[in-house]
Amino acid sequence: MATRRSLRSPIVKSRSVTFVGGGRMSKYLSRLMTAIIICVSLAVSSVYAQDLSDHHKINIDPTMKKKMSPEALKSIQRFFKDAELAIEKENLDGLMSLYSDHYKNASHTKQSARTIWIRIFEKFDDMASVHNMRMKMYSPDSNVIIIRCSGLLMGKPVGEAELITIDSWTNEDHVLSRVKKGDAWKLIGTAGQKKRKRLWFDKPMHPLF
Repeated sequence: MATRRSLRSPIVKSRSVTFVGGGRMSKYLSRLMTAIIICVSLAVSSVYAQDLSDHHKINIDPTMKKKMSPEALKSIQRFFKDAELAIEKENLDGLMSLYSDHYKNASHTKQSARTIWIRIFEKFDDMASVHNMRMKMYSPDSNVIIIRCSGLLMGKPVGEAELITIDSWTNEDHVLSRVKKGDAWKLIGTAGQKKRKRLWFDKPMHPLF
C-alpha cells in the first residue's frame, strides 16, 4: 500500500499540464518512471535483506567497483545474491539454474555439481557464505568475467546448533559467462581457463566455482 501512495503523490492536476515542447507532462512522466525504478530496486533489495542470513557477506574490492559500471556491478551482485538465496533456502533447482549447461570444473560437470549440492543440503542446515572479491578479468564488451575470491561456506550439521565451515577457498576464480550483453550470468567453472595447480589438501571441488 505504501508503494501506491508514493506513486500517487506527485500527480499533476490537469489544468497545469501542457504538451508544448514536452513541457510539464514530459517532466512528470520522467519523474514517474524514476519513482517506479527506485521502488522496484528497493523492493528487490528488501526481499534479499529479509531473506538472507546475517552471516552472509559479499565484500567487493574498491578497485573492482571503479572498473565496472553500476549496471554491470549490480548484475554480478544479483548473481551471487541469487546463489546465496538458493543455498540458504536449499533450492536445488534454483541454484543449478545459475550453472551453465556447459559447466566444467576439472573432471566435474553440472551434474557432478548437482550431486555435491544434494549431499551438502542433506547434511547441513542454516547455510551461508562469505565472499571477498576482486576483479581478475573484465571488459565492458566481454561476455566472460573472472572474479578472484577468498571465502567460505558455513552451516550447521543436521541436528546440531553450532555453525562449522563446510568449505573454504583462497584466491579461487569465479568464471561467469553470458551469451550476449544483457543476458543473465552463468557459472562455467574452469571451462576455457588455464589449469591452476592445486595442492594435495585442496583437491576436492569447491562447488561454487
